[in-house]
Amino acid sequence: MRLLIAGLLVQVQSGEQNEAPTSGDAGRGLSSSEARVELALSRHSIPSAGGAPMGRPPLPLGTSGRVLFATMSNGMVKARVKFRDWDGEVRLVSKTAASRAAAERALKVELTVRRSPGGTGALTAGTRVSALADAWLAAEHGWSTGTERTYRSTVRTQVIPAFGRLCLREITPGTVNRALTTIAQRSGPGAAKTARACLSGMFALAIADGAVTSNPVRDAGARLNTTAKKAPRALSVEDTGRMVELFHSSPRAAALDLADLVDWMLATGARIGEALALRTGKADGRPLLDLDAGTWEVNATAVRVPKQGMAVQPRTKTAAGWRIVAVPQFAVEIVRRRLASPLRPDTALVFPTPVSGTLRDPTNVSTDLRQLLDGFECEACAGAGVRPVPGGRPVRCTEGPWSWVTSHTFRKTVATRLDEAGFTPRQVADQLGHANPSMTLDVYFGRQVVSAEAARVLGR
Repeated sequence: MRLLIAGLLVQVQSGEQNEAPTSGDAGRGLSSSEARVELALSRHSIPSAGGAPMGRPPLPLGTSGRVLFATMSNGMVKARVKFRDWDGEVRLVSKTAASRAAAERALKVELTVRRSPGGTGALTAGTRVSALADAWLAAEHGWSTGTERTYRSTVRTQVIPAFGRLCLREITPGTVNRALTTIAQRSGPGAAKTARACLSGMFALAIADGAVTSNPVRDAGARLNTTAKKAPRALSVEDTGRMVELFHSSPRAAALDLADLVDWMLATGARIGEALALRTGKADGRPLLDLDAGTWEVNATAVRVPKQGMAVQPRTKTAAGWRIVAVPQFAVEIVRRRLASPLRPDTALVFPTPVSGTLRDPTNVSTDLRQLLDGFECEACAGAGVRPVPGGRPVRCTEGPWSWVTSHTFRKTVATRLDEAGFTPRQVADQLGHANPSMTLDVYFGRQVVSAEAARVLGR
């Protein structure tokens, strides 16, 4: 059998021509030709980093030695080369093809990929995205419980199915675009946006570890907004008064103990989780709820912890969420009445569950509010908030006049009332717990009819 070894042909033919494969070579399935190549490579190999010097300097990182070729018993040609990887180890890289030229081309492609920095830490360019996802989720991010739950769910249900089997070096902006577009079509733009945020964070970790040099997610240009963004909508003063009447006169709202909670959110602009975490007691020697001064220190939120249940998270949704807000007198009286009630459960919580006195789940409370609002003054469902489906579960009724209102509408209403009263965007942002007044302006101020003064100025 003819053996071709570039640059070492004469030496191998003269020195190893009559050597037969050893039992170890045969056990690895090597032909005599391949065994000779192994022998030649071993005799002319470059020591790895830290090894004893052998008369020649080690290969620089990311470089290779001479390419050796061997014709196999089936006629295929194998091209092999020693490559010093980014961790300092010298590894044998090989490619097999029908001809010497094809094998060399395939080997060059592989070397080109390997020459891109592949990570000096636990992550490399050859790491699968699923392993990167595990590393990213295991890292410390300071996420809130709700954010962590959302990201873990998105990684499990969206990112891993779309990218998990691919290596980091295989992820391109085009790959990201196609996958995110599919996710948006299947699960909606919101799911795709969250998946993109997760994937971008994962690749930021890969860049920090040296596994890749750029973030393909940032270069992806998929448009995920498939619907027009709705303008913020808040309750008018008249609507607010009527809605409060409906809650206080509803037997179901009374049974669920929701009327006072709605009043509190409309009085403070608190998020629903923050309102449910309202409790008596002290923090750093200060009362959390000072009824005499009429202040409330917002420093926690109600969350559901996976596999543990409900808990008061000792921080708000964002760092800017910590704040001390002034409470209107009518809301102070609501708390005084509730704390003095003989029917009150033995708990520090102001708005616990009606019977057991435990912490409420914001998701469940939002569902109860949703059904009540759907049913208020709705003739289509006769106040039920749902419509029966023959042979199936009832579905939500959205034909009522209050179906557009959510618990977040209460925050927008507070923002709009303060804006109308002349408060600055910074003051309103502080009330709501926003870091950026622009967020308050863009998302929370209800749009109103433009001033008649504008029509006068533009008139002809």
